Amino acid sequence: MKDILKEFGRRVRDIRKEHGLSQEELAEKADLHFTYIGGIERGERNLSLKNIKRIADALKIDIRELFTVEETGIEGKTIIGDINRILADKNVSALRLVKLLIEDVDKWLKEVKIRNSDY
Repeated sequence: MKDILKEFGRRVRDIRKEHGLSQEELAEKADLHFTYIGGIERGERNLSLKNIKRIADALKIDIRELFTVEETGIEGKTIIGDINRILADKNVSALRLVKLLIEDVDKWLKEVKIRNSDY
């Protein structure tokens, strides 16, 4: 069984990063201490429903989103494995380039998601 605190913490971290916030910025918006946010993200804190609601409000999301774990599934894991095999024998320069490309695609995907959520 997966550790629910670690799963929840990863979800908070992922959403925080999607919103472009640092731990300090999220903490300030949620009226919590930044070390508390760090503890949540590491799965070290068993937080109250009040604090979960504060975090959701600070992220401007429905509280249910914090409990939705997006799994890549079998197909996603297969694709990740394929990518790893392709990159396994590449030099550091090539890996840096691929990383930059992935970061650009990720940024574009986030912009599309933000635009589409406005409709």
